[in-house]
Amino acid sequence: MEKWIKFTLLFFVILIFLSCKEEEPDNVTDEMYVTITNSETYEYDFMISGDEEGAIIKTQAQHFLISEIVRDATTNWSVVYHYKPQDDFFGKDFVEIQTCTGGQSTGCTDLGIVRINFTITN
Repeated sequence: MEKWIKFTLLFFVILIFLSCKEEEPDNVTDEMYVTITNSETYEYDFMISGDEEGAIIKTQAQHFLISEIVRDATTNWSVVYHYKPQDDFFGKDFVEIQTCTGGQSTGCTDLGIVRINFTITN
């Protein structure tokens, strides 16, 4: 009987462990994987340039020298994200950017979150 109780307990522990796996957040609408060296600067143009459209950093990267959204004359008023890792960092990092598109004088009609996963090599 004691073996049966131990087996049942072990079964439930394994079942709970397997059900706790990490899942992707439901709100991520697009995900990219990028590999760069730690001396490179990554640039991504969202091709968003309408007056009522834009983007914000929802979850900031952790290991950056530069992690910013630029929208000015240098980008022709398009939303462009720049990322440069710390000089001594190698490994994985990510940023989540919330986009707002489809505005027609009433604000945004289409919100999404783009997650960019970085692998930094030397």
